[in-house]
Amino acid sequence: MAGYSDREESQHGGQPIEGYRFVQGASSWLYTSADREITLPIGTFAPDPMIRTAFSQSKEDSSGQINITVPRTSPVAALFVGEVPSTPVWFTLYRAHRGDEAETLTAFKGQISAVTFKGSEAVLTATSVSATLVRGIPVVQMQSPCNHVLFSAECGADPTSCRDPVTVATVDGRTVTSNDFALRADGWFNAGRLECGDEMRFIADHVGNTITLLSPFPGLESLAECWAYWGCDHLEATCAAKFSRLVSFLGWSRLPFKNPFRSRVDTPAEITEL
Repeated sequence: MAGYSDREESQHGGQPIEGYRFVQGASSWLYTSADREITLPIGTFAPDPMIRTAFSQSKEDSSGQINITVPRTSPVAALFVGEVPSTPVWFTLYRAHRGDEAETLTAFKGQISAVTFKGSEAVLTATSVSATLVRGIPVVQMQSPCNHVLFSAECGADPTSCRDPVTVATVDGRTVTSNDFALRADGWFNAGRLECGDEMRFIADHVGNTITLLSPFPGLESLAECWAYWGCDHLEATCAAKFSRLVSFLGWSRLPFKNPFRSRVDTPAEITEL
């Protein structure tokens, strides 16, 4: 029996089919550009009018992007109406051949990084996982603030121990109020996040019973039960007092203020002394 490679390279024996899998949190959507439903090991893919661009499979290709054109009414495209969703949307492209669906190849895997709406269509741009790993700056910098991301494995702070249950009182655009916010000191939730169900928004400011979100929270209403995660300013004192994770702190709080690589003559006062 011919395998995937044989069918792929055959001029007449191949009948290629593709499956498109989109995942956001616990939700997933399975589509195919074929004219009828297909079943692959990952699940059953429903036919949908989709067109994708070609992509390079070269190991030297660093662009790592593919565009998928879908109807504007697609539930995946709807996630990006108004703003980029806070929870990432992942995309996987599967390829197989009719009559041998059990042998399926994962041709592309990445994250939806942008969406462009054009009339009745939406163009989803997926960036490959390998492309997202390309960095142009050092990962760790010698600086006073901690380099770790809050609640990351390197940070070690437990998010389930660093959050408060809140009942929303009012919602007005980016402004959310709750008496539960007032139980903490002003600024406690700065740079934290508000999470309700599968959606979340970052908190830009916290004063009294009010927080200001970085962007509006569609669907958030009065009496909603949410979690408010504490924020961190990445300073040594905050790490020790608020999170008790000084052992993981990766900052240089005692860096000298004067740069030894600059001229010794830094200020008018020093010029006078000379």
